[in-house]
Amino acid sequence: MMRSLFAGVSGLRNHQVQMDIIGNNIANVNTVAFKSSRCLFQDMLSQTLRSAGGPTEQRGGINPQQVGLGMSISSIDTILSQGNLMSTQKKTDLAIQGRGFFILSDGTNRYYTRAGNFDFDINGNLVNPSNGYIVQGYTSIGDTLGKVVENIQIDFSQSLPGRVTTEVNFAGNLNSEVVPTSASPSALLIKLFDTEGKGMNLHIGDKITFSGTVGATNITGSYTVTENSNLSDLAYALQEAIRLASGGEETVTIQSDGKLCVTTDSLDITGLKMECTGKDEFNDYGYIGDILAGDVGYTAEGSRVADYTTFVTAYDSLGNPEIITLLFAKDTEAGASNTWNWQAIVPYESGSFPTGDRGILEFNADGSLANGAVKQITFDPDGAGGADEMMVNLTFGTLNKFDGITQFAAPFSATVKDQDGFASGTLDDISIDDAGIITGIFTNGVNKTLAQIALANFANPGGLYKKGENLYQQSLNSGLPQIGEPATGNRGTIAPSTLEMSNVDLAQSFTEIILAQRGFQVNARVITASDQILQELVNLIRR
Repeated sequence: MMRSLFAGVSGLRNHQVQMDIIGNNIANVNTVAFKSSRCLFQDMLSQTLRSAGGPTEQRGGINPQQVGLGMSISSIDTILSQGNLMSTQKKTDLAIQGRGFFILSDGTNRYYTRAGNFDFDINGNLVNPSNGYIVQGYTSIGDTLGKVVENIQIDFSQSLPGRVTTEVNFAGNLNSEVVPTSASPSALLIKLFDTEGKGMNLHIGDKITFSGTVGATNITGSYTVTENSNLSDLAYALQEAIRLASGGEETVTIQSDGKLCVTTDSLDITGLKMECTGKDEFNDYGYIGDILAGDVGYTAEGSRVADYTTFVTAYDSLGNPEIITLLFAKDTEAGASNTWNWQAIVPYESGSFPTGDRGILEFNADGSLANGAVKQITFDPDGAGGADEMMVNLTFGTLNKFDGITQFAAPFSATVKDQDGFASGTLDDISIDDAGIITGIFTNGVNKTLAQIALANFANPGGLYKKGENLYQQSLNSGLPQIGEPATGNRGTIAPSTLEMSNVDLAQSFTEIILAQRGFQVNARVITASDQILQELVNLIRR
């Protein structure tokens, strides 16, 4: 008789535990990344009234007779199924899609959690704001991530030094059907090409000298090229030099084909020419020769402007932007088909002329690059101003391929594809991707990897201890943490600006409440019935 009482008591006690578990699940229905639990029962030991007997030749076997002694809790299991993901607008809110746990540290112990509601503290530590535990991961050493799991700390006051430009890659098209344009009076001398499209390669600071005779008087004088010197300025300087020698009213004008036209006054001019040391294309252009009095003379050939212009923003060793202007002119010389001349205009101090600032590009019949793939320009952007001399490789593509500059009968599109320099900048913002990589966004437009969040997984994650505050801790049955990068091994990926919701199923929980309540009620009824039977037994003596 007493067995039924104790069996009923065990039912009451353990169904109450089941209700406790269900109540805790429902209480945490809105807890970030909460994992619900379940309570499973098992029967207790049974009292054997008669043992089992095996069959004999004359009789069959008999089963044992046993009376159960109640029930107990078999296990309380944590349900680690994926919770739904809830989008937020906070970039440090993180959710794990798949298996794994974030790793937190209090400086002594490590804890594990699925709740990724993190934030940065005043020192730049990525922390759980409810307890200050620091998120663990890999921090950047130079341009590479370290291999040791440690506190993730971001210095939001950090600066990124500038990087000098050493490589510039171009891509795009030069139109094979371009029609050359003759130079106008406003055409800059430093951007001047001859009739065939070869650069005259005049630089700021170049000195153009005038020579010849007017009557019996020598023409002397010169003109120094400046950044804004144009063809009209050169014509005026030549006109003044001739008039100074003759005392007359000679004129120098600019023709529609880019030639200079010299009109004499009352005296003959002989051997008139303009020259600049080492500038063969300009010297060929500047020869005028003899002109009779009252007649006109012209430069030996006309002049052109670039067919196309593109710009490169390069950076010196101090991070200062330096503009490189690249001019392209199709070569129209007989026998020079599919050839372009280019000329670069770069900043430099007077007297320190750049080198390598002109070249040619030759193309195959199919429009691919045949020659002139790489050329190095050397220039000192500020003289003694502090920045180092710059050596920039201009790369126009791969020979016999179409990955750089091409020449098709199509519109001009040549431009900079990329370059390896940048100015200095400060950290402006951060972003986190699905691999847990924290990228710093700097004010100079450069992105740099700062850290990566690590994840841990366990052979038996259900064996972890629950420590409260959405935290778990390793146990003897959980196995050692398998720590690594997200999306590697059997670890999941990270969803930024997202939180994982509780996986509590309210419909199932309410059903379990009914079952627990009925179980409690019927066990209570067993105790009541057993008590009534005992009461009847006690009353026998009174009768």
